[in-house]
Amino acid sequence: MAFSLMFLVYTWVSTSLLMGYETPSLPCVFPFLYEGKFYSSCTTDGSSKDISWCALTDNYDEKRLWKQCAVTEYGGNSGGKPCVFPFLYMSHVYYTCAGRPDHKEPFWCSTTGSYDKDKKWSYCADTRLDANYPTSPCIFPFIFENKLYSTCTIDGRSDGRLWCSISSNFDIEPIWAYCEPSEPAPCSFPFIYKNKSYYSCTTEGDLYNQLWCATTPNYDKDSRWKSCSFQEYGGNSNGQPCVFPFNYKEEAVTTCIDEDEKNETNGRFWCATTENFDVDMKWSFCADTRLNKKKDMESKETCFFPFAYKKKVYSACTTDGTYGWKLWCSLTANYNTDHKWKYCEPSDLPSEDP
Repeated sequence: MAFSLMFLVYTWVSTSLLMGYETPSLPCVFPFLYEGKFYSSCTTDGSSKDISWCALTDNYDEKRLWKQCAVTEYGGNSGGKPCVFPFLYMSHVYYTCAGRPDHKEPFWCSTTGSYDKDKKWSYCADTRLDANYPTSPCIFPFIFENKLYSTCTIDGRSDGRLWCSISSNFDIEPIWAYCEPSEPAPCSFPFIYKNKSYYSCTTEGDLYNQLWCATTPNYDKDSRWKSCSFQEYGGNSNGQPCVFPFNYKEEAVTTCIDEDEKNETNGRFWCATTENFDVDMKWSFCADTRLNKKKDMESKETCFFPFAYKKKVYSACTTDGTYGWKLWCSLTANYNTDHKWKYCEPSDLPSEDP
């Protein structure tokens, strides 16, 4: 092993001088053979300084070609900005880096939610890559247990994580990827897409009729989005369905909420999966298709002032009780008993005129 370590250091210096350090045109080759063992990702084995490295050949023991693994995105026309998942490339949905399996080019990713629209990209950090995980887009629709799926699903999993098939028939070719965005965020309703406002998930666009939503108020500007889930997912209930009404802070709740004292949901909507959250503390993220901002905004009912909420009387819209800093009001004199409310519109706010 001492000889191997010395040889590795010598090879590091010599290949750095000959080929240039971290040359983007030379991608890692996974899996690779090193001292009779196969490695599917970057490793520190054989490095006296715990440097993460990979081979540039499938058999390092024979050719001794390697490079230090990049731990962040680099290069591209984005100047090394981080990957954004999911992203669209040739109208396909990628939750992983993209590249050629023949190792002739490094793997890359879009640095916005749509390479097709923005054409911005970076080379992927080598530490993102693993031969055991796919670098291919989701295929929609796909067949799983003789059922057709046109979006990510939790079916077949016990942990509530969303996934997609990267083959058209998972039953025949079981290869898959997690549907996990790089920036977990809730749908932003309403959002602007091609100068039109959307108040719920939509199939408009080039996503093979998938339901999707923007995660920013203006997709045209920011290109941030997510696939909408038809099912509850994640949480400490592993995607068990919502139970309504549920007891939360000694109140009956009949809708998904974004209030979260422990900051576990990152602003995403969630629900209890038993009748009493205060006792059981069991929850899941809500299916995105449960959320429809237009129903709230199109409500013809007006705010009722003053109204009682908890032990206080309000004569104007308030943000109390929400962690999203959105103004709301009660639609009856006593929210504590009726639980009817809506988000406030400009017309609900007091006039600033004298």
